[in-house]
Order: sequence, then structure tokens, then C-alpha cells
Amino acid sequence: MNSLKLILLNFSIPIAVGVFFFILNIYQAYLSSYILSIAPFLFYLLAVIVLVVSWHFNRTKFIFAILPLILLYASFSFLPQDKSKVIFELFSLIYPVHLLVFLLFKERGFFTLWGSLKLLLFLVEVGIVAWFVEFPNQLITKIFSLRIFAFNLVPLSDISFVIGVAVLLVMLLLVLFGRLVIYYASYVVILITFYLGLYFMKYPHALEHSLIAIDLIVLILLVREAYRLAYFDELTSLPGRRALIEDMAKLGRKYSLAMVDIDFFKKFNDTYGHDTGDEVLKMVATKLAEVGGGKSYRYGGEEFTILFPSRELDESYIFADILRENIATSPFIVRGKKTSKKIFINISVGIVQSNSKDNEPFDAMKRADKALYKAKETGRNKVVKGK
Repeated sequence: MNSLKLILLNFSIPIAVGVFFFILNIYQAYLSSYILSIAPFLFYLLAVIVLVVSWHFNRTKFIFAILPLILLYASFSFLPQDKSKVIFELFSLIYPVHLLVFLLFKERGFFTLWGSLKLLLFLVEVGIVAWFVEFPNQLITKIFSLRIFAFNLVPLSDISFVIGVAVLLVMLLLVLFGRLVIYYASYVVILITFYLGLYFMKYPHALEHSLIAIDLIVLILLVREAYRLAYFDELTSLPGRRALIEDMAKLGRKYSLAMVDIDFFKKFNDTYGHDTGDEVLKMVATKLAEVGGGKSYRYGGEEFTILFPSRELDESYIFADILRENIATSPFIVRGKKTSKKIFINISVGIVQSNSKDNEPFDAMKRADKALYKAKETGRNKVVKGK
């Protein structure tokens, strides 16, 4: 289960954007008519920017999140009212499911089999909506007129509200237990913003404000995703070497630095396979992320670095040894085709204190590496202080 801190952190930005536009909609009487008149153009402009940037970063899920909204708003702008009403009803039912399905699809690019399947699914959705717009069906009308709740949800239908709540619950479960919380939290806010836009559509510019908010949430998510790819290790989710180099440049005069290596990792990979080895790296990284007094980074392969800013060596040693003991006593289950076995993973750690002879933190890192090799030479599964 994901930590409350991680969940709140990933909810904070999209919620802030959504709340800003909700307040803007309430107090739009205080805005000039010119600002309100450019809202549609701003939506289209931001949507195009999102599409271009998503294409550049090969993030098709964002493209398929925005494309339907462009079609929705264009249909409201150019189609007769009776057809727009049908599109409104169908869209409020289909889009939440569409959003969830494309969120769960793995990224494979456009020019692949998966990309073709995504595009085909999207075209099928568009075709279904177009068909019922041109050829109204009494069954569809009955579905949207079905009353489930005692309270009034107009202009939303009861069935679309049920679908929306069901999708929302699934997304919240993904937020709690999924790995990519950065996506799931933003999509929860996108879904809520979408429904609020439809519900308050009777008020001037409410739909435009909600669509602009969704554009900005996705655009910010793209920026955050670019940062995550640049600074965080994809496998372990720990900060990577680039983040380490930048954080080392910010260190003061007093700090401790530890180099960590998984014992016998190559032998483990040869015995159980690289997939199982990746799971070990994830398990160790999870423990490293919880280290007290410092911050952990994946340096490369099975090697990690821990920075202890403003910490004395003896204090940092205690934190490192607690980490070592925590990993050594945490069982790892190796699952085979027919059986599974419990094993224990060990780490060796070399740790040093900064000193006046270090011209830069990399000098301390070299000394920590020497201490790490000493830990391995003298039996492994230990923390050794370096000079």
C-alpha cells in the first residue's frame, strides 16, 4: 500500500489546478468579457500543446485522454442542440470508462500492434457515438432516463453517475496500491473535473473552465513525468545518478556518505534469473527508501548511494546498520514453476565522513567505495567505516 505522504504529494498539484478553475468559475463575474471570450481558444491551444508534447514523449494515454474532449467541445460548438444532447449523454457514459481503459494500457507507441489496437478502440468509440447521434435509439433513451436515485442529477443521468463512481473507485484503488501514483492521482482529479464541467454546464463558461483545467493537469503531468524519467530510476523508483550528482553539489561541509552493494548479486542472477534479480533490486530499494537520516539513490547495477546531510559518521553508521539488519531479516520469496523457497538478501556498506581533504563529494565517494570493498573482503553483510 502506498504511503499517505506519497498519495497526498501526487494529489496536491492536480487538485490545486482543479480548485483554481472551480473558484474562477464561481467568480467569473469579476473577469473581463475579453478573458472569458478567449477561453475556447485557450482550451484548443493547450490541447494542441498537450498532443504535441505527448507525441514527443510517446505518451499515448495522454493523447487519448485529450482527443475525445476536443471532439466533445467541437460537437457542442458546431452541431444542432438535439444532436449535442445525445453526444452529452453518450459521452458522460463512455468517457470515464475510456479514461480508465487507456490509463491501464501500457505504453507501446503508435506504430506498434498495441498502438493500432488503441487507435482502433478509439475509432470504434467515435463510431458508436456517431451512429447513435445520426440514428437515435429508444433503448438508449430509456437507459438515460432511468431513475436510480431520489436526488436530481440533471443534466447528468443517473446511469452515467453510477458508471463515473464505479470508475472513480477503481482509480482510487490504483492510487492506494498501484505503482504509478503520479498517473492515478491526476486521473482521479481529471475524472472529477470532467463531471463537474458537465454538471455545471448550464452556467456560462463552466465547461470551458473544466476542459482547460484538464488540459493543464495533463500538461503538468507531462512535465512531472519528464522530470521523473530524467531523475528517477525506472526499475526501483529511487532517485538516479543524475539526481545524486545534483544533490551532492548542494551538500554543505558536514555530511556522511555510504556506498551500498547487494552481496552475491551476480550469483543470484545466474541462479534464479534476471527477472527475479529485478525483484530483489526493488525489494532492497524499498528498504533503502526508508533509511533514517538520509536519502538513497540507485548508483548503478546492484550498487546504491546514501547521502546523510549534516550527519556525523557515528550517527550515520547507526542508520546504515539498522538498514542492513532490516534487509538481512526480511525474507524474500523465490517462486518457481511448482515450488517456492524463502531466502534472505544481505548488503555490504562502506560509509565515510566528509573531511577537509575532500575537494568534492566524489572524493568522499571514492573513500566510501574502499570501505565497501573492505566490508566485502572481511565477510560481507556488514557496515564498515572508512577513513
